[in-house]
Amino acid sequence: MTELADVTELRVPLQVIIDGYEFMRSAGRMRLEGMVLWAGNQRDTIFTVTELIVPKQKGLSTADGVCAIVDANELARLNMHLYRNSLELVAQVHTHPTEAYHSSTDDEYAIATTIGCFSIVVPNFAVINYALAQCAVYRLNVGAKWMEVDESQAPNRIVVI
Repeated sequence: MTELADVTELRVPLQVIIDGYEFMRSAGRMRLEGMVLWAGNQRDTIFTVTELIVPKQKGLSTADGVCAIVDANELARLNMHLYRNSLELVAQVHTHPTEAYHSSTDDEYAIATTIGCFSIVVPNFAVINYALAQCAVYRLNVGAKWMEVDESQAPNRIVVI
């Protein structure tokens, strides 16, 4: 049986990326972070994203920074949706106001928490369609630590289809 950690290639439809950027950009116009999730199914070492999920979220802006908050009820609804549709969460994608990096808040309050999940941070509130090479791409390792990866190389290859 293969685990999410065994995935060496993540295939993402271009439309999922386009629609995700549009949502994140709309939040960014209000100077708020936006978050989307990628779900789909794994076959051997290839994971194919089949669905973009935009969780109900609240943007928060304080003197300490910005974040997108997904409450417990929405997380429960999300888990039921994944279960009922035989989907698995593989990635969370969200924006930062300036640079793309994985903050301590991103580490501690991730939604995609299965070993092998990806976390992608898009710079500048996704004001343009950034290539993955301009984003910060991380993957949760077996030690439950988010490690930055080169998304163009196996075992962390992300392919737009």
